[in-house]
Amino acid sequence: MKSRTHFATLEIMCRERAAVAKKEMEYWLTEAEEWRRLKLSPDHLAGRIPVQLDWCPDPNGN
Repeated sequence: MKSRTHFATLEIMCRERAAVAKKEMEYWLTEAEEWRRLKLSPDHLAGRIPVQLDWCPDPNGN
């Protein structure tokens, strides 16, 4: 039989994973909105093309 401590650990793990999933969801929804706006713009090559690199690891390890 599992101990209460084990159940508490599993609860914490689930909550942490949910928090990470929420951040990922928010990122992808923002990305989709950028592409939607670009698609709807009169001249899709005008202005800036959205590129989000903040989710990529720093190549210098910082």
